[in-house]
Amino acid sequence: MRTRRAVAAWCLFDFANSAYTTLIVTVAYSVYFHDAVVGASDNRGDRLWGTANFLAMAVVALTSPVLGALSDFSGKKKFFLIATTLQTVVATALLALVGPGDVVTGILFYVVATIGFEAGYVFYNAFLPDVAAPEAVGRISGWAWGVGYAGGLLSLALCYPLIMRPLRGEGGALDPVAISHTKLSFVVVAGFYLLFALPAFLWLREAPPQGKLSGFKESVTVGFARVRQTLAHLRDYKDTGLFILASLFFTDGITTVISFSAIYATTTFHFSRGDLVMLFLVLNVVAFPGAVGAGYLADRIGPKRTIVASLWLWVVTILVGWAARNKATFLVMACLAAIGMGSTQAVGRSFMAQITPPSRESEFFGFYVLSGKFASMFGPLIFGVVSETTGSQRLAVLSLLPFFVVGLVLMARVDPVRAMGRARSEG
Repeated sequence: MRTRRAVAAWCLFDFANSAYTTLIVTVAYSVYFHDAVVGASDNRGDRLWGTANFLAMAVVALTSPVLGALSDFSGKKKFFLIATTLQTVVATALLALVGPGDVVTGILFYVVATIGFEAGYVFYNAFLPDVAAPEAVGRISGWAWGVGYAGGLLSLALCYPLIMRPLRGEGGALDPVAISHTKLSFVVVAGFYLLFALPAFLWLREAPPQGKLSGFKESVTVGFARVRQTLAHLRDYKDTGLFILASLFFTDGITTVISFSAIYATTTFHFSRGDLVMLFLVLNVVAFPGAVGAGYLADRIGPKRTIVASLWLWVVTILVGWAARNKATFLVMACLAAIGMGSTQAVGRSFMAQITPPSRESEFFGFYVLSGKFASMFGPLIFGVVSETTGSQRLAVLSLLPFFVVGLVLMARVDPVRAMGRARSEG
């Protein structure tokens, strides 16, 4: 299983799904939903966008542990990976049907696509111990995250001709040509996602099943039973539990930054669509060495120290974003966020793989996803409510600071040596 082809396939899946994060969650659809679908003159679009993310994360939070436990028992990680990917691809293509004023439909298709995207990470992340040797998980996770940024860069470049035109003309009226081109970009993202996910479908191999399931009812029963068992024994994995709790907070902050960065740039700093695309092209270039470098750094100084350093970087990023009053300062904040985004998530994923007991990778990664997505139900919602209530997106940015501070406090209590030893003892 630990072949170069398997590693390449695993990394290419990150390459594939980064198109969704870059264009749907961040650059294209978020702005399209805010400015064209909702089109309100106040900050109501922030609240509705936060609500859409809340709904998606709520479903993922409730289902990911069960799906993870189920895939461990049945040996069908790849089946679930394919199913959730196809769900995202189809729903993303359907976003092309969303027009101005179609708020409910716009939220519905986005929620369905995001559920598939986020749930798929349970199964994708669980393949990491299968494709990487223990001493190489940091490097491979970092490379995958870096390759993901390259995927975001390429997909953004491909869609640039379709999304560069302003959604509204000089008089403020919606431009039908810009609307049509933007919708077409969603179809391009869906095709990009599917094309580069195919190697993972073909080349990844999973461990033999731990049992045999006869039907849907038994599958659900087994899934919930294993979740209850993990909850009961999680106290035996003190450091793993602390890390999952820490990730609950800092992942929420990161998710909110991803969800609102483009909206913040266009609404508060008046970035044009062309400026916005160029900004995120630059950020993907900046993020690549950040993710790859963090992976190597984690293998040298340890994952905990690397994660703590990245969280301090996030604290600085939030303060700079709150204080920013011009595009130049915003660009500094955006570059810091790009470096922090790749480093924190890539190293967090590899650390989780190192402190997860064998044979329960999907189940524990389900809880890892659960922690991030449960909290991510609230971060975007809080941002949207603060923005609409105060009329200030800067104050909404500042509201993210506690997520990273609490994450730092909890990470200080994690003992990585003890956590890795405990996980290996279950092998």
